[in-house]
Amino acid sequence: MHAPPPVEVDEAELLARLGGRRDLLAMLVGLFSADLPQIHEEFATALAAGDAACVRRIAHRVVGTLANLSGGPLLEYGRDIEELAVPENLAILGPRIDAFRAALDELEQRLRKAFA
Repeated sequence: MHAPPPVEVDEAELLARLGGRRDLLAMLVGLFSADLPQIHEEFATALAAGDAACVRRIAHRVVGTLANLSGGPLLEYGRDIEELAVPENLAILGPRIDAFRAALDELEQRLRKAFA
């Protein structure tokens, strides 16, 4: 299994990007939390169907969210999944996506603890 990417949350940097608006950050965290089960389900369904294009679309959407919430190694890991999402790579992507999903869960827990 591929090692999960490090999960980093820079609270001060996140708040600075949003003009210090904890309410806006709490809203973004809430949206991420609400979307996470669907992200997990979509990744599982796309992998089971062998649909690399769908994996790429999901990864792209998650990368956009991570650009707002986390950045760092987790964002880069998501970009790597997006780039690797071609049919011939689906076999190696399963473990990477599992690690990514676990890291997204960890990020969600950290964000909720800090900002929700």
